[in-house]
Amino acid sequence: MDNVIDFTIPVFKVLEKYPEIKPLLVTAGFKPLTDPKMLNSVGRLVSLNQGAKKINVRAKDLAKELEWNGYEVKGVEEA
Repeated sequence: MDNVIDFTIPVFKVLEKYPEIKPLLVTAGFKPLTDPKMLNSVGRLVSLNQGAKKINVRAKDLAKELEWNGYEVKGVEEA
């Protein structure tokens, strides 16, 4: 099973492939994802790394959460 989440691609593309992680991302602070207009506009441009930076969440911490939920992650920026 391909369950690798790439932190360098737009959030929209990640959620296209893994829609089940949306609640996890919202809980982590990605509140704009609850608005379909935001997801379809900003979500197409902003990667998980960029989004984490904007909401003051460490991408590394988000990656750990995803790993605990059974996903592999790549492209996580150290910040």
